[in-house]
Amino acid sequence: MFGFSKKDRKPPCPIPEQRREWLEHAFDWLVGTFGKDSIRERRVLIPHHTDFPIQYNGNPQTGRDIIARQMEIDPAEIELLFYEEGIREISTGDLGHSIFTTGEKKGDGVKSASGRYMGRQDDGKFHIALEEKKLRKPEFMIATLAHELSHIKLLGEERLLENDEQLTDVNTVIFGLGIFNANAAFTTHQDFHSHGWRKSGYLTQMDWGYVLALFARLRGENAPAWAKHLCKNVKSDFTKSYHYLISQA
Repeated sequence: MFGFSKKDRKPPCPIPEQRREWLEHAFDWLVGTFGKDSIRERRVLIPHHTDFPIQYNGNPQTGRDIIARQMEIDPAEIELLFYEEGIREISTGDLGHSIFTTGEKKGDGVKSASGRYMGRQDDGKFHIALEEKKLRKPEFMIATLAHELSHIKLLGEERLLENDEQLTDVNTVIFGLGIFNANAAFTTHQDFHSHGWRKSGYLTQMDWGYVLALFARLRGENAPAWAKHLCKNVKSDFTKSYHYLISQA
């Protein structure tokens, strides 16, 4: 009987078909919106002091400025507000109004979101609220800021009429910040009091791998240097996705 050797077989798609279609559609929309050439030429930021010379002291203003410039936003138009863990209500500073942070239920309590995009306020600036405790690790702080500033590019600059959190996550890849958000998607933690895992963002680990592979293919990067900064699991999903995309060419 004739057959194909393993090396002749095309690799399977690493994500469900419906998910693949949505991610490709979202990615293509963003490419059409922000321009293929600019995405190909944009520098990818990595977790290294050359890109983020931050000696973290609890104030993410430096990170805000770097990310804003990377996303082509004037840092002066962004106002950062801060809240403590467990505080659900935040004053917006305009006429005494306040908003409540969204979050996910955890046990009998509610886990607050690490960031909240509040739109353009009366002072003409885009307001973003950040939970202080979750910003102590620089890479997590960068991922949070990248997602919230991504809202400015889509909602604030009126490219979207309605919020789409998953599309907002994909947009961080378009602007060269996907490494941070992908690595923050699923992390483990351990200290003297507890251990476990944390999930951040709106895409799965496999989603991140596929979007980053689409990004690499668009840029013609066969072995991107930035991929070595992906955590082990995301890098594995990225490699599988990239091999699949190559096989479809």
